[in-house]
Amino acid sequence: MDAICNVPVERPTAPDLILDLLVANGRVLPVQALCRAGALMGISDATMRVGLTRLASQGKITHSARGAYGLNRGGPALARDIDDWRRKGAQTVAWRGQWLAVQDAGVPRSDKTAWRRHSLALQLRGLAPFQSGLHLRPDNLRGGVGAVRAQLLELGLAPQALVFCLDGLDAQRSAQAHALWDVAAYRNDYRRLQRALQESGQRLPAMGLAAAARESLLLGRAVIAYLVRDPLLPPELMADDARTALVQQMQAYQDAAVRVWRDFMGLPAGAL
Repeated sequence: MDAICNVPVERPTAPDLILDLLVANGRVLPVQALCRAGALMGISDATMRVGLTRLASQGKITHSARGAYGLNRGGPALARDIDDWRRKGAQTVAWRGQWLAVQDAGVPRSDKTAWRRHSLALQLRGLAPFQSGLHLRPDNLRGGVGAVRAQLLELGLAPQALVFCLDGLDAQRSAQAHALWDVAAYRNDYRRLQRALQESGQRLPAMGLAAAARESLLLGRAVIAYLVRDPLLPPELMADDARTALVQQMQAYQDAAVRVWRDFMGLPAGAL
């Protein structure tokens, strides 16, 4: 695996690259521009076109005009989660000490694909294993249990799982629940990723256009992937100053990256 500013990065697949560019764009992009981006990542035109067809059939993107595609903002929940990374912090409300719980002891593990989707849904909403078959997170997400249950099911939670509010833990188990997240590790990650964005952002202007486009996309998608999985812990468990600083740095970095990609793909000003 490659690394940029000491952050591990992975080359995207064709579908991932297409979604990344359409999320950053906010509007449609022509196929020619998307294929040019694919070539930079070592992906052939044919593979990019197959990716476009597959994403369109899955309802993740729309073919809005001849030879142009855009993100379907009413499509699958995972694509919307990635699209909403800038606004994720607004999903929280004050925490009153209760826990949102998922009990999945009755979920079959035989369907490996379904189980992976189930596990990913738990991760994307910050649920951590508490006891065998029981996962917890602070009940501080907007809309409460009902809204989060609907989101989890849309993200792939197994329908056999129970989603409910948990209260009244004894002192020992309450302390265990509070310690489910490695707060120090999260804060270290926030600062490490922020430093990487600062370092890369300072050197992008001096790089060649193709190199700057490649670096900004690979590093940006690594940081956004981290933010999408952030558990959004309440201040009672972890102060959010380091996370807020990372989000602000990522917003500034993506704004600069969008300009780089607009120039690299030969798009007119304002097209990205």
